[in-house]
Amino acid sequence: MLVLLAEYKKLTAVANKLKIKQPSVTFHMKKLEQSIGVPLFIYKHRMVLLTNEGKALLHYATRIVALSEEAEQVLTDYLQFKKGKIIVGSSNTPATYFLPNLLGEMRLAYPDVNIVIQVNNAPQIIDLVKKLEIDFGLVAEHKVSDPELVAIPMVNDELGLVMDPDHPLALVDTIEAELLQNELWILREQDSASRRMMELWADQNHIEYKDGLELGTTEAIKRAIQCRLGISILSRLAVEDEVRSGQLIFKSLNSETMSRSLFFIYSRNRFITPILQECIHFFQNHALKKCSIALQ
Repeated sequence: MLVLLAEYKKLTAVANKLKIKQPSVTFHMKKLEQSIGVPLFIYKHRMVLLTNEGKALLHYATRIVALSEEAEQVLTDYLQFKKGKIIVGSSNTPATYFLPNLLGEMRLAYPDVNIVIQVNNAPQIIDLVKKLEIDFGLVAEHKVSDPELVAIPMVNDELGLVMDPDHPLALVDTIEAELLQNELWILREQDSASRRMMELWADQNHIEYKDGLELGTTEAIKRAIQCRLGISILSRLAVEDEVRSGQLIFKSLNSETMSRSLFFIYSRNRFITPILQECIHFFQNHALKKCSIALQ
């Protein structure tokens, strides 16, 4: 109930969600406060907010709910092998340019499994995996070294300079830092992995970039580049089709800072059910397949 109150902030909404009457919600709220001995709730403008003590308890309540749901899923998995639900979180680049092909293969391999995809930025996906709120994650990062996570590199990626074919830099073989000082940049949002990598690279090369535009998706940035609104730094995977068709130019920056991988991640603290183990094997085998192709 505490988790629902933190989310909805209204008694009626929580009552409707639990399919009970509003006085029952109030009764359980008071009972919880009495049993703990500290105030947990504040009533303000017909809303229910959490006190500092309530916020502290929420951290543990969220984990308890996640573990309860996981326990229920474990029992379901054992009763109906290969049937159930899997939640995969993905950052934008793998969700758009890598995951769709894999989903087709997964649906063929596990037709009775309900696969749910949540798209968010990489730090949030990593956080959700660690909190056990999602089963797996796919993130594009320079490295993943968190001791709480198992991280399997799936495919190598590279961030490079992207421009329209008529841009003056399209004719330059080697991109030097001084050539970029006066360019208009089209940037991803602040907390995206590609934005963080770009800012690190710009700092290393003493580039003071002008903030021309800030857009929330790679597809929007590609369209803006094609409309000659500026240049950007994007994933090679994200622009493969446009580069192949001559709509965009991709220039490597020859920097280790701009090299990354798409990682398949899951928590070391998660109980691995038969369904989850099957999925881990699926992604591991796909990674080995990619590696084998690269070595040929």
